[in-house]
Order: sequence, then C-alpha cells, then structure tokens
Amino acid sequence: MERRELLALAGVLAVAGTATAAAQSSGQELKARLIHIYATPDGGSRGEIIEISNSAGEIPVNGMTARAYERNTTRSEEWHTAPRNQFAINLTGDLEVETTDGERHPIGAGDLVFLSDTTGQGHITRVKSEVTNLFIQVPQDWDMLKWARG
Repeated sequence: MERRELLALAGVLAVAGTATAAAQSSGQELKARLIHIYATPDGGSRGEIIEISNSAGEIPVNGMTARAYERNTTRSEEWHTAPRNQFAINLTGDLEVETTDGERHPIGAGDLVFLSDTTGQGHITRVKSEVTNLFIQVPQDWDMLKWARG
C-alpha cells in the first residue's frame, strides 16, 4: 500500500473514531448506515439504505485491500458493474449513483457505500465535484448483510 493510501485510510479511521467517541460520551446511540448497490435477479440494479448495528463485528482485514481513487473531472459514466464486492468510502466531493430502476442515490463526503452489483447492467456513476474515494475489497463470499445486522 502506498503512503498516500495509508494516509487516506488513517484519516478515515481518525474521523470514525472521533465520531464514535463523541456519540458514546454523550450517551447517544451511534446510528451508522451505508448505501448498498446490488444486482437484481433480472439483471438490473437497485440501491437500499442499510443500518449498521452497533454490535456489528470487525470486517476481516486480512481479506481486504485499500486504495485511494481520485477523479478530477465532472463527467457521467456509462453503465458499469462493480469489479468486485467492495466498500467505497467517499472522502471528498459529491457524486450520484443511478440504478436501473431510475433511482438516483446522492453520495457525499463521509458516505459509506457497499457495491455488490458485479453482474448484470450495473449502475451509472455521476461525479458532481472533485471526488476522492477509498475502495476496500472484501472476500467475494463475505456476507455484508449478516455483518451489518450484528
């Protein structure tokens, strides 16, 4: 992993740790969520909001890699699938993901997305401003929904 990738990952972990500590010290329950983009049996794609349980375990770091990805232009992508099951953490900027049902899912700085539409038509990604994403790959047989339920 390159130094830039390590710094980006450290920044995400620092922000997450600060938010968790603030919620715990104030007695508030931390309500974490993610946007799940997934393939449907008919070859389409859909998006849903998944609430992450406070008892969700750790993600198997041994089966993950991370890299920073930066786009410097505002443009519209064609339909494409995710290359693998992976988390995308949007560090900076704004984008939008459109699924085949016509839904558009805005994604801003700090949003967590789980992409599992590795088959079918996929989704369209529209970059609204300069974006920096961190992609974290997971084993293809890892069950994100089971993990999120705790």
